[in-house]
Amino acid sequence: MIKEKRYWNTLIAAVVLLVLCSTHHVSATEEVSLDRALEQFYRNNYDVLINKYETDKAEADFVGAKLIPNPTLTYNYIGLELHNFPDSGDNTQMTVRLDQLIELGGKRGLRTEAAWETMEAAKLSHRDTVRTLLSGFYTLSYNLKLDLLNVDLAKGELARFDRVLEIAEKRLSAGHLSLVDYTKIKLSRIDLENSLTAAETQLKNDVEQFRFLIGSDSPLLPAVQLRESFPSYQEEGVIAAAYENRYDLLALERQQKAAAYNSSLAKAGRIPDITIGAEYDMFTREYSSTVGFGFSLPLPLFNQNQGDVLRRSAEAKQIDLQVEKVKKQIVVDVRQAMNNFAAAVKTFDAYSMRKAETEELLKRSEKAFTLGGITALDLIDTQKTHVNFMIKYNQALVQSNLAEQLIKVATGEIK
Repeated sequence: MIKEKRYWNTLIAAVVLLVLCSTHHVSATEEVSLDRALEQFYRNNYDVLINKYETDKAEADFVGAKLIPNPTLTYNYIGLELHNFPDSGDNTQMTVRLDQLIELGGKRGLRTEAAWETMEAAKLSHRDTVRTLLSGFYTLSYNLKLDLLNVDLAKGELARFDRVLEIAEKRLSAGHLSLVDYTKIKLSRIDLENSLTAAETQLKNDVEQFRFLIGSDSPLLPAVQLRESFPSYQEEGVIAAAYENRYDLLALERQQKAAAYNSSLAKAGRIPDITIGAEYDMFTREYSSTVGFGFSLPLPLFNQNQGDVLRRSAEAKQIDLQVEKVKKQIVVDVRQAMNNFAAAVKTFDAYSMRKAETEELLKRSEKAFTLGGITALDLIDTQKTHVNFMIKYNQALVQSNLAEQLIKVATGEIK
């Protein structure tokens, strides 16, 4: 009977080993540096690529703003006599005229400067869009690291449990452990198996999500380095860095300059543009020819561009308020990021101080169970406590590193 139990236990262990080997392809997924993954993210992410066209559209507007208005060519042939077919008569006239609009008041220069500042603002806005997307990139990257830690933890706990199961089998054979307690120990293995399955499933799902995020054809794992000691940050210095680097603020400052140029352009619209032209005329059947010239000038009696002037003034005031809002938003973002970082580090320190103690407790419990000093239920409870502790320890470790990275995202200190 005991030999049969040993046979089945050996068979179960072999099957578990085979399963672990078959799921090893997750860890065999190609690992790349975080910089390389970030490079692929910039190059392939759909949201980044879609938003990049806003910059291209602004560049097109700049090109269009520099262009000189096209001349107008007019051709008239009138006074034909209708007999068998149209023919020239005594009152026939052919006119060829060329007109050119000339903008006055420096409109073209102001329009070009405004378009330039708008284009630069669009580039900065694109970079700020990338900055906001980086929060998701780093969060998923560090979650993948947490997934790997949890998979390794689940595998290690399962291997540790199998060693305990072997001891329990020997105690059962020696008559020092009841069949009921032995069965409870074997059944508790199901929880560890399910934990491993859940951890591997989460890892696979996050790998697929990361693959989509960076636009990779193959599954990749970013090589995230974790550390257990962290620097301290001064709020004033972090906020000052954010004011200097945040692209949303820099973009609005460019928009302020563009609004100033647009206001000047609207005021220049009060100055009427002129159109000058020259023409060539031919008359009658003999086609006697003459030349002439002229110009047209709209009189600003009723429309002095008042509506556009008022609109541009309102746009400038609106942007000024947006700048004020973003500056305050930056302070909120930085403080929230620093609060999250401080809380994460405090949580990690609490678990770090108890990690060695928890490991020692588990070792003592396993040794005591081997010698018959504690019951099977005490051992199972200690193992569950250890697993739950290590899961929270890993989470606190990863969250601390992620929170530090998100401070850099909040300040705009990105590549």
